[in-house]
Amino acid sequence: MSTFTKEYLDELVATYEITDFIKDDPVQFPHKFMKQVDIEVSGLISSCLAYGNRKKIVETLTNIHEIFNGSPSEFVINFDIDRDSELFKGFVYRYTQERDLVLLLHVIGQVLKEYGTLEKAFLKGFNPDDKNIKQSLTNFVNLLRSYIPCDENTCRGLFHLIPSPELGSACKRLNLFLKWMVRKGPVDLNIWKTIPESKLLIPLDTHVARISRKWGLTSRNSNDWKTAEEITQKLNEFDAIDPVKYDFAIFGLGVSGLA
Repeated sequence: MSTFTKEYLDELVATYEITDFIKDDPVQFPHKFMKQVDIEVSGLISSCLAYGNRKKIVETLTNIHEIFNGSPSEFVINFDIDRDSELFKGFVYRYTQERDLVLLLHVIGQVLKEYGTLEKAFLKGFNPDDKNIKQSLTNFVNLLRSYIPCDENTCRGLFHLIPSPELGSACKRLNLFLKWMVRKGPVDLNIWKTIPESKLLIPLDTHVARISRKWGLTSRNSNDWKTAEEITQKLNEFDAIDPVKYDFAIFGLGVSGLA
């Protein structure tokens, strides 16, 4: 921790937490919509597929959003597996196959039919007294999974897209989704007003993990939930209200190749 300061981290945040960040990032997709439920659906799908090369992620999400025809929420609510799966015939993105995406769309649609918004579904399992978002996210994942029409062995690809912190996963993509929904802009969208920023955990991708170890933010070798907690707790020393803002500092520096 002696090799850098709060001032240095804040300077990095100011460098990378700017609107220009959006155009090359998956967060660009939920930014295209005005309605909360469209932002949520686009955000969840975009974050679930936010693994691998950023350029390829954006290309894949561009193709998916074209099929949504202007309203992700209406699309998933009206989505019928038997009738509409053909629209995604041949889809593949790394570990995610056509069936995984189709089931994800089905699950989100079922949640919206019951709760109206993803925020209401999340808040069903949210406890403001919890130390962080872990139990609330576990509850949300369990809720999503309750709509999956097959078990984990049969639908392994979809379970990979919506992992649970209960089993130790760092849940990088779901923590990214929560960051988008909760934090204030200009990059994040701040459409969920109930959850404090202080409850969030840093999305632990390879850049964040590597630089966090280099800077002594964690002594752990595995990229799991406990590591994400440890890094976030260290960042809490610099900003107890919004420690996850430093994701921009660490991730941005990692992507830039300067560290």
